[in-house]
Amino acid sequence: MLAASRLGDPWSYGVIGLLIFILDFTVSRILLPISLFSFLIELSAQTFVKRKAKRMRPFKALPDEIRMLVKPLDEFSFPSGHAAAAFIMATVLRHFYPQFGIPFYLGASTIGVSRVYNGVHYPSDVLFGCALGIGSAHLGLYLFA
Repeated sequence: MLAASRLGDPWSYGVIGLLIFILDFTVSRILLPISLFSFLIELSAQTFVKRKAKRMRPFKALPDEIRMLVKPLDEFSFPSGHAAAAFIMATVLRHFYPQFGIPFYLGASTIGVSRVYNGVHYPSDVLFGCALGIGSAHLGLYLFA
């Protein structure tokens, strides 16, 4: 679960973008702008909601019951940025490579579950993050694809 959580860190999406740029340049010319726009929308919304909600992370709210297994990237838990980012990538990649839709979404779901398992998010943080990611991706696809 630690590795799954780390696969949701920002560096991994840069690696994915670089691989697609190298392996499928034609698709990368449209996939990369869609992804970047979607991430910009998601990050703006996520930052706004986190600052408004100020939801304490589970390991801080319930220190006797929940242990933090991975260091979070910021202070608040709602919504899960890792889940949102994972579902942006799964949604955008599925659009261009529909034959791999199930593995993309299974990977994104694993990242989301790992955030709960590792004590840094509540299930509702992850569910809202999933919806935010899918919505941001669909907006990017609608505007650019």
